[in-house]
Amino acid sequence: MLVFLNPLFLWALAAAVIPLALHLFQRRRTVLTPFPTVRFLKLAQKRSSSRVRFENLLLWLLRTLLLAAIAVAFAMPVIRKTSAADWLARTRRDVVIVLDGSYSMGYETDRGTVFDVARETAIALVEGLNQGDRVCLYIAAEEPVPLIERPIGEVATALQALRGVECGYGGAALDETVALALFNLEQQGDGKREREIYILSDGQARSWQGFQALADSKAEGGGGGGGGGGGAVVSREHRDTIPLFALLAGVEAPENTWPVSLTVTPPLLLAGQTARLNVTLGRSGTGREVALTVTIGDEERLNRGVFVAADGESEVELALPALEAGSWQGRLQTTVDALACDDEFFFLLRVRDQLPVLVVGPSHATRFLRAALAPGGEEAVRSIAPDELDGVELTEFEAVFLADALPLSGQAIMRLEEYVRAGGVLGLFAGDRASPQAYANLGALLPAQVSGTLTVPVAEAARQIGRASREDEIFRNFRFPQGVVPTIALKRVHTFADPEEEASVVLNAGNEQPFLLVRNCGRGKVFQFAVAADRDWSTLPLTAFFLPVVHQVIRHGAGVTQYPPYATLYQELLAAEHIAGVGGADRLLAPSGREVVLRDSGNRVYTIEPLEEPGFYKRLTVGGDSAPTILAANTDRGESRLDMATAEEIAAWCGFKTFRAARSPEELLAEIEEMRNGRTLIEPLLWLILALALTEWWFANRSLRKRARLTDSLTIDSAGKVSGTVS
Repeated sequence: MLVFLNPLFLWALAAAVIPLALHLFQRRRTVLTPFPTVRFLKLAQKRSSSRVRFENLLLWLLRTLLLAAIAVAFAMPVIRKTSAADWLARTRRDVVIVLDGSYSMGYETDRGTVFDVARETAIALVEGLNQGDRVCLYIAAEEPVPLIERPIGEVATALQALRGVECGYGGAALDETVALALFNLEQQGDGKREREIYILSDGQARSWQGFQALADSKAEGGGGGGGGGGGAVVSREHRDTIPLFALLAGVEAPENTWPVSLTVTPPLLLAGQTARLNVTLGRSGTGREVALTVTIGDEERLNRGVFVAADGESEVELALPALEAGSWQGRLQTTVDALACDDEFFFLLRVRDQLPVLVVGPSHATRFLRAALAPGGEEAVRSIAPDELDGVELTEFEAVFLADALPLSGQAIMRLEEYVRAGGVLGLFAGDRASPQAYANLGALLPAQVSGTLTVPVAEAARQIGRASREDEIFRNFRFPQGVVPTIALKRVHTFADPEEEASVVLNAGNEQPFLLVRNCGRGKVFQFAVAADRDWSTLPLTAFFLPVVHQVIRHGAGVTQYPPYATLYQELLAAEHIAGVGGADRLLAPSGREVVLRDSGNRVYTIEPLEEPGFYKRLTVGGDSAPTILAANTDRGESRLDMATAEEIAAWCGFKTFRAARSPEELLAEIEEMRNGRTLIEPLLWLILALALTEWWFANRSLRKRARLTDSLTIDSAGKVSGTVS
């Protein structure tokens, strides 16, 4: 559409009547020729008058066009592709600026980080707003972060909000952020304003592909929206009517190396035991040699060079020297590159001096069990009577064994269930004190309900212990001591109903008799033996494999349910899965010192609000003088891949009818200027004015040269006769 930026100069078009007036009021000059023969004079006058009239018409047209072109040039005409409320003036606009806040924006370029470039571009956009334009600002992080939620016209406020922002440590929900911004614009209800969206990003595909999921059917079907603004969607109408500008400021062929994940083997570390770190390294760009450094505490324990394959992942195993008992802060670092925020990986190593075990039951029923767990009378095993269970803090123990300890109070059963679900190991041996109903009270924990007690005939007493399944993880790689035949003599055994869900038989005593069952409960495990821990039920305590079987139960259960070496940012975490013995009065401090919300979800189940900072988190208890490190957190490394998308791919994913992308701020500002103000016609008009002026000058001079005098066109022969031709 044609728009004039200075429409007042259109009044100058009235000057186009000046040439017409001059031509109309120009006086004709009559030339008198005193010759008696006027025949040739009349003919010459007629032809000359026709030519003059024709030449005057062309000159009038040229001069009129010249003055009109000058007037239009001063009015500054532009051609705009967007609609305009007033064709004689600029249109007021509502502008949405979305800054990509993902941590990949921290990539260093020759102009600084990509985020710095994007922020400076946003500042230039705000400073370039016209009178009456409004702007709203958003950061596209894991969730949309409004800096200025509703459009405002105060440029100073917008600039102040922009200058204080930094990129975060997560991804960028560009689609949800744009949807939320458009939703808020709709609430303004000002349909006379044009709308424009500017997304300032590094161009990573991961951030843009979300637009595909935000399909039109979501809006047409009335589904919920993104970004927490109920009904916020990018509709087909939005895509057809609103232009989208994108700054893709990232490097087109970036290179980056980062640690993807880390696991510790074995998961349960004891003092003096060598650990293995299984590390996955990612690489964007060509393959290269990088240095891996492992720091434990403040001491560098390992430095090794490894080759990382191009555009993929490589597995590396590192042997870590033995550590003393305690909780150790670990850092895995790769060679520093252009994206420095993902070169460091945080983890915690929890090393045990021993495995504390609680044995509950009468003295005679626990005697062999205590000897197997603490052969030297070590303090690793604590033995209590069943009625003392209510007053013991179970989280201090790696495993709890009940040996002829039933029946238990309801309070004790509830505390056992909490302990197991939080990651504890419970071993249950049969006994004479409990009836099948007492076992039924443990229904939420038992792998299988006890249906009765079977007395085994002497002739059938000898039984060989065997694995119920070759795929069982607990005893798959278990080896009995060399020369030991896993055989016991049974006197009495429990019989069981069908195993519960998530429960299975792992050891059999013969072909039909379950001997050891296991059940997963929350993060913990429950092991249920078919016999007692004393020799009244079987010869199990007297066999050579009693001790290794019990230790295997503890090690496997404790190893599987150990707290993970690290957590991932921007995820809600169950506190019991990461922190031992967490309570409602505890405080969790981020690396910056900011307090993290610990929410009670009910029934003393505590949830950690999504973490936002990588590093080590500390725990403060009521009255506590120290702040021990209890949690390590890392970013989700999906942003590290740096898979850059082309402008064509982004245009296809977004689906906006008017989409323009630029690789530099200068190119983007030029695109915006062309779209906002239109394509100016001043330059072609100046060339037209020059062409008209030259044509008028040439034509006027040519006309004067060709207009011969009447006396020049007549000749007189020797007889005195006048003759001649008129050209």
